Amino acid sequence: MTLKSVGWIALAVTVAFGIGWMIGGSGRAALVQEQRALEERAGFAEARALVLQGRVDLFTVNFGNASARFEEARAKVEQLQAALREVGLAERAGRLEIVLAQLRDAQRLASSLDQAAQSAATQALDALDAAR
Repeated sequence: MTLKSVGWIALAVTVAFGIGWMIGGSGRAALVQEQRALEERAGFAEARALVLQGRVDLFTVNFGNASARFEEARAKVEQLQAALREVGLAERAGRLEIVLAQLRDAQRLASSLDQAAQSAATQALDALDAAR
C-alpha cells in the first residue's frame, strides 16, 4: 500500500464521516423546537390544573390547601416565564405578569379566609388562557 492510496482512503473516510455528521444533525433543530413547544404546553396545562385545584379547595372551604395550590401555580408560571424569556419570547413572558399578579391576589385572599379568592383565581385562569 502506497502513501497515495492511504491518503485516498483517509480522504474517503473523512468525507463519509462529514456527510454522516451533516445527515445526523439535519433534523435536530426541528426536534428541539418541537420539544420546547411540548414542554411549554405541558407547563401551561400544569399551571391551569393547579389553579383549578385551588378553586376546588376554595369550594370545600379548605383555604390552606387553596393557598398552597396557588403558590405552586405561581412557581410554575414563573418557570414558564423564565423559559419564554430564555428563547426570546419576551412579549409572551410579559403577559404572564398579569397571571402572577392574579395568583398573588388569590393566594393573599385565600390566606385571609376570603371567598373573593375565587374571583381572583378565575381571573388568573382567564389571563393564563389569554397568554397561551
